[in-house]
Amino acid sequence: MRAAARGILLGAVAFGALGAVANEAKVPGCTVKLVSVDAQNVPTFRGECAWSVAPAFVAAVLTDPARLGASSSLLIASDRLADGRIVNVQKTGWPFEDRQSTIEVKDAPLADGGVERQYKLAEQQVTPREGAVQVGVDEGSWRVTAAPEGASAVLEMRYEPGGNLPTRIVQTMSPKYIAKGLDELRVAAEKLARENPNLPAVAAGPPEN
Repeated sequence: MRAAARGILLGAVAFGALGAVANEAKVPGCTVKLVSVDAQNVPTFRGECAWSVAPAFVAAVLTDPARLGASSSLLIASDRLADGRIVNVQKTGWPFEDRQSTIEVKDAPLADGGVERQYKLAEQQVTPREGAVQVGVDEGSWRVTAAPEGASAVLEMRYEPGGNLPTRIVQTMSPKYIAKGLDELRVAAEKLARENPNLPAVAAGPPEN
């Protein structure tokens, strides 16, 4: 009984400490923060990164679902459909179910090799696979540009995972997972730069309807 009580107490202390870090996470070169929560209780997160790799390689990984999916431990699948929509299945971790979203993207290549990306949930969602829950809100923007040290990457995203994930967990844990995803993007871009230094520029995304 004492051991169980101690475990509960330690868990409460750890969770309280987690909430005390102001919903912020850091990895090498990146900081991710919770910046706002709207009237519908949907949070907005912002990630800012400075990496020592050319923006073209970051853009090449970011805009290619196959490369991005292969580089990420948080994406179970990332598949581009024939009409340009992208289906992402995100690993949430026990005891929660995975999340699935179908997004529309618009990519605008930049002269310095970087890219601006806008994304949002598509009007037509692919039915979630077994064991996955439909994401409620998934929209945002990326801006990858040249910087003195290599590349600057700024991500802003509104995200509500749907299902029964408690709001506090979403708001406190999301920066950690976003930061992990950004760090894996950096690693993949650096690997691509070593293996394919003459990579062609990113093509423009699907035209507007």
